Amino acid sequence: MPASRLSASVGLRAGATALLATCVLLFASPVAAQQVSERLRASFARAETLFRTGQADLAIEPLTVVIDALLADALNDRVDNEGRALLVRSLAYRADAYIFNGERSVGDADLEQLLTLYPRVAIAGFALSDGVLDRFSRAQANLIGTLTLQPTPLNARVRVDGENVPPQTTSYRVLAGTHYVEIFLPGFTRYAEEIEVRADRSAEVNPVLQRVSAVIRLMTRPAGATVVVDGNVVGQTVGTAPRDWTPTPDLARYPRHEFSGVMEIEGLMPGRHEVEVLMDGYRAFSAPISIPDLADFQVGTIVLNRNLGMVLLRDLSPDAEVWIDGRRTQPEPPSRGAGGEMASTAYRLSLPPGQYRITVSRADAGVFEESVTVADRRNLALTVRLRPGLTFLGVAGADRLGAEALQESLTRAFGGLNYWTFLDRSTEAQRLLQRTGATAERLRSAAVAGVDSDVDWQRLQATASRELPGSVFVLAVLDDDELAARADLWIWPAAPGPAVAERVRISLSDASEFDRLARRLSEPMSFARPWAGLELIDSGISANPVVAAIAAGGPAAAAGVQLGESLITVAGNDVATVAGAGSWLSTFAPGAMVAIGVRGPAGDRTVELRMGSTPTVVGPTEPDRLYSVIWGMTAAAVGRMDAPAPTWLAQLNQAAVLLHVRDWQAAAELLGAIQAPAGAGVGQGLVDYWLGIALAEAGDPAAARAAFERVLDSPQARYLSNDGPYLAPMARARVLAIDALRSP
Repeated sequence: MPASRLSASVGLRAGATALLATCVLLFASPVAAQQVSERLRASFARAETLFRTGQADLAIEPLTVVIDALLADALNDRVDNEGRALLVRSLAYRADAYIFNGERSVGDADLEQLLTLYPRVAIAGFALSDGVLDRFSRAQANLIGTLTLQPTPLNARVRVDGENVPPQTTSYRVLAGTHYVEIFLPGFTRYAEEIEVRADRSAEVNPVLQRVSAVIRLMTRPAGATVVVDGNVVGQTVGTAPRDWTPTPDLARYPRHEFSGVMEIEGLMPGRHEVEVLMDGYRAFSAPISIPDLADFQVGTIVLNRNLGMVLLRDLSPDAEVWIDGRRTQPEPPSRGAGGEMASTAYRLSLPPGQYRITVSRADAGVFEESVTVADRRNLALTVRLRPGLTFLGVAGADRLGAEALQESLTRAFGGLNYWTFLDRSTEAQRLLQRTGATAERLRSAAVAGVDSDVDWQRLQATASRELPGSVFVLAVLDDDELAARADLWIWPAAPGPAVAERVRISLSDASEFDRLARRLSEPMSFARPWAGLELIDSGISANPVVAAIAAGGPAAAAGVQLGESLITVAGNDVATVAGAGSWLSTFAPGAMVAIGVRGPAGDRTVELRMGSTPTVVGPTEPDRLYSVIWGMTAAAVGRMDAPAPTWLAQLNQAAVLLHVRDWQAAAELLGAIQAPAGAGVGQGLVDYWLGIALAEAGDPAAARAAFERVLDSPQARYLSNDGPYLAPMARARVLAIDALRSP
């Protein structure tokens, strides 16, 4: 019965109960038993065929091969059951063959050897000659005697010369001579005596065992539990459940092999006793039992429950992957009520007490990782928030002191990045780097040779993306194996991003360089910024910036701002330059109302402007950008369920990365699939402009020209933001360049 119920209902049954199998395995083969080889099987099969076909004399040689191979181990009880069977038949067949050939003394020697090894062997079913059977009977009379066993109680266990006798055996054949007989039963006195047995005679053994204590019997799930009675360790449960054991309905749900054999505990007197069952990793079981008299009692089966705590993963996407200490696992899905309704939205991990690193990753959406301490019978709730994963693969180079210092500095710098989930996989990555050939020498040569180096970046990217979580990977290499002064950081995005690594060189002695790197990584990806919908110029004539253009349908147009007016205040703050006006306007979020002071021919006035927002796109040639990081950020934005930007905008930023690494074909394929808003500002016009560039570089000027012509049809389309340069003049210049190349 389950441990949780046993403490309240320990069922004890007194009386004469049939003996269950003990935890000791009784007739098992020796641990180091010799296994029968195919050669011996073939030799015996050949001999048996010869013997059955009347060629007994020819069978002697292959039978001897079998006997010689097995006899020495059999004398030391080191053959398995198959070996015993082959040896018994081989000795019997060879004896018959020798006797048939007239070599009776040699045949008798085989029969005597057989009885010496196995006094209780029977050969009547081997189809031997009557002469051999007769000589075997005479050998038995000369060598074998019988122990007649009639103990009280009758179910007492018997051991002869250390060998267990099968239960309920009353006649037991042994070699003539002195034998040590033990008869015992838990809870009774023990009988032990040397008995002289004469050949062809019977020696009676009929002791009466006296009851001296009560006995309790129990089983456990699992086996290997330590049993303590009244504070004293009495042993451990071992073995497996007896064949005749039938589990109760509440136990039938467990696999049979998980249950132990029966453990018998004797030496107990009537009265109250405390039984404890203990096992590492499991909750302790304890229950009182009351023994009324000296008898046998069945405690039953004690099911130990694992020490388990529960980790609840909230907001976990069903298609996310969950890892525990680097091993992928499948959490239990949210539970449902009796009517099928969702009773909980959290996925569950049942874990033994201890410390764990729990990692969640989902395609390109990002990574979540948390180190937790799980306590028994406690729930720990984690809210899964996916962020781009920055995965550190360690430091290559033989300068161990330099490597340790660099790794410590990078871990400190990366660990403080709020935008990223920092994943230190330097230990797990060692074999990965070896398999992909990313050695320190090759990485150093890559700093000189660039893309033509021996580093297989595509293989390294694919392997790291497959085996480790992360959006962006970072691998450091020291510049010297003896005394490093600098290090190169190789940074590349996870697949399917471009397999092109960017290099950042840093000085090991300049802490500020680590801080600058952290700032470059920590700047979040912005897909939009505040936008007023007007363009200002410093005219040199007016003391304030002048409105030079107003976006049709934009915030300034809606507020009634007029071309040529001067902008004199923003939210009551005087402005004298374009930079000053832009600085003030950028402090207001999209949707915020801002009081704008303007001065025109009719005098000064104040209008209420509701700030808008403009999409923003990264340019493909910005020198301070880490484009691997841009890819990781935009991939995470596309993959998130609460995406911070429309898909077309994130993909447009990814196209900028592909243009930067000059992967023209991939850029053209991506841009050709983007469907962005048409019209003024950033949208389809920029998509077509970049598509034209990619197609031209890929060697398709006709398709490129068509893309640029589509840009010309959108004269209000802008570059990178809604207040960026107009794309039409840029596209016109590209068309003219293509036409110039195509003209004779």
